Amino acid sequence: MKKNIVTIAFDDAPHSKMDLAHNRILNPNLTVNPTKVPLVGVTCRGLQLLHTTRSQITVDGTDATEKILEVIQQNPYLNEIQLIFIDSPTMGGFNLPNAFTIYEQTHIPVILLPDRRPKSKIGEVFQEVFPSKADQIAYLEQLPGLESLKVEINHNPGISRIIYFHAIGIEKHQLIPLFHHLSEFSAIPEPLRLAHIIASESRIEFGE
Repeated sequence: MKKNIVTIAFDDAPHSKMDLAHNRILNPNLTVNPTKVPLVGVTCRGLQLLHTTRSQITVDGTDATEKILEVIQQNPYLNEIQLIFIDSPTMGGFNLPNAFTIYEQTHIPVILLPDRRPKSKIGEVFQEVFPSKADQIAYLEQLPGLESLKVEINHNPGISRIIYFHAIGIEKHQLIPLFHHLSEFSAIPEPLRLAHIIASESRIEFGE
């Protein structure tokens, strides 16, 4: 895979733990309305920022897949995008972007990239919180195994970090040159790092 391909990366803005569904159930005095958080999409050609956009998803909802597809379909670089980065298998609490559906509808490989190695299997954690959501549990169980790769930040052998990811629609060996190229300022690929920075500063007032 070429280093300067066009990619799009997605990250969600921070939310309060009290916004999570199980906390609202345990605290009946809290609002029953689900909370929305910003969803940020960043498009890059290699390390070059091309475009940013913002949507919103529901905390612990089921709309992450739909919103990501909407952002991609409306992207001015749609016909050039060759890879989709998503920050971890879950967004907005336990709102699951279905990587298989996104890949099937766009024909663009999807990389789910958590910021660290999970302590527990995400499917097991999800099942503890939402034991009745059989479809989502089945989806998480079908995810390909977690891959790992040691990357050098700023191409400096003295500064390295292991990243972890699930790859859908593409093999690990095809990603290695790209990951090394995009680790210019962080071990996290630059498009996803930019999405995280923008999302961290984004806010949507309740009820907007």
